[in-house]
Amino acid sequence: MRYIDKLFELEDALNHTSESENLFFEAMKEAALYHYKHNEVYKNICDNENFSFNDVKTIDDLYKVPHIIADAFKWHDLLSVDKQDIVATYTSSGTSGQKSHISWDIDSKKRQDKMREKIMQTYGLISNEEVNYLIFAYSPAVSEGKGAAHAHQMYATFAPAKRKVFAIDADANAKASFSEERCVKFFETFSKEDNALRIIGFPAFIYETLLYMKEKGIKFDFPKKSLIILAGGWKSAQDKAISFSEFASLTKEYLGIDSLQIRDIYGFVEHGVPYVTCEYNHFHVPIYSKVFIRKPGTLDLLEDGKKGLLHVMSPYNYAQPAHSILATDYAITYSDCPCGIKGKYIVLKGRAGLKKHEGCAISATELIRESKRKDEEQQKRICNV
Repeated sequence: MRYIDKLFELEDALNHTSESENLFFEAMKEAALYHYKHNEVYKNICDNENFSFNDVKTIDDLYKVPHIIADAFKWHDLLSVDKQDIVATYTSSGTSGQKSHISWDIDSKKRQDKMREKIMQTYGLISNEEVNYLIFAYSPAVSEGKGAAHAHQMYATFAPAKRKVFAIDADANAKASFSEERCVKFFETFSKEDNALRIIGFPAFIYETLLYMKEKGIKFDFPKKSLIILAGGWKSAQDKAISFSEFASLTKEYLGIDSLQIRDIYGFVEHGVPYVTCEYNHFHVPIYSKVFIRKPGTLDLLEDGKKGLLHVMSPYNYAQPAHSILATDYAITYSDCPCGIKGKYIVLKGRAGLKKHEGCAISATELIRESKRKDEEQQKRICNV
């Protein structure tokens, strides 16, 4: 059995031990060597950097493995397998901007699925009890192969679904549409049942719906086992972003869902590893990945507590050389979280560069503006009658 297979057989996704560290180290070397042998572009990158696998002697040396900038996947497929072996391809962009194309062969997809499931299991977020889902994200009818849409739908598989509905769905013209009023009607329907509610998706849409409820004086009290999973970030609605405590206060008052039942997930399609928050709202690094912080310009390694570019690693994807990615995010790493989880956790510090990275959450938040524009036009028509 290969090291990568042994790594993904470990049950506790957050238990950083000498065994898990050794398996990750060996699995990363396996993946890097595989891409070196099967991907001409990555081989040239390594050769141009005079990289030698003999220089990687310990897990702390993995930063020496040549990386690819995340945006490179916007312009190149960079396949390390035959095209006929690709079983899934997802994109990062929405209605505008050049798209990143991230592909998986069957084994890579299975590893990604297993990784997500074990992380959720380790956090105790998998249930056998039937729940209702309101997904504040794209429905399959309008998802158009977006990576975030796939992830949101996958997070709606960790408890049996009594009913599953989407906040962003096709309108009469088959265009993506969002309405706070429609979401509140779903809440009202679900509130008449005893099942727990699971809310999943972009925080900006959930926030807008909560503000609508606040304006209308509408409140619900869902069962204690209800859960909110935030994924996709605020992106172009960053100007409306609020603190976790403010968000939790709103969900408690208007949905009856406690802050301990809110989990945030950081990730991006080029990397594919979900970083989930603990009760202290810290994004913990699972055993399937390793993170470094690099100084912009020189790419020197920075220690815990220092802000720099996020450099992430994971060996799971053999379809493309995405095992070592320099992200477009600024971040800081820390250790010794009060929650007791060992290893590092990430504190995000915004996007690098002058132009925001155009992910599918950007086009999603455009729908919020479109919804408000329609509401304003409707109010004007009413006033003119």
